[in-house]
Amino acid sequence: MRALIALPLAILVILTGCATPPSPQQISQLDYGTSPQNYEATIKKYFDGVLFDPYSAHYDFEPPQQMWVKDAPLMGGGLHAGYMVRVGVNAKNRMGGYVGKKMYGFIIKDERIIKVMDEFELQNLRTR
Repeated sequence: MRALIALPLAILVILTGCATPPSPQQISQLDYGTSPQNYEATIKKYFDGVLFDPYSAHYDFEPPQQMWVKDAPLMGGGLHAGYMVRVGVNAKNRMGGYVGKKMYGFIIKDERIIKVMDEFELQNLRTR
């Protein structure tokens, strides 16, 4: 029984890794780009290719905030710097019903999306 609990826990630790934060010197050298002006249109264009019915979508945007995010070591440990835009999206599914608002996070740099995060990733973000 213990093995059944220990194995998934070990896999979780391996997958998430012990990510070390960037050094203060790395943070001071980050290029965040310019603050996005057309972030709503950029994000809606992204969802046009993702949602089943993008025309039914309702968006709840938060203003952009300068932020950096570091990937887990297993995912390459990349460091992404830009402006985080959190957005709640509610759209219709294939059955024609609304699925409920889901939160997403977008790191935008120079009007381009460089990283997309789902609800799970947003919940596990440390405040930067």
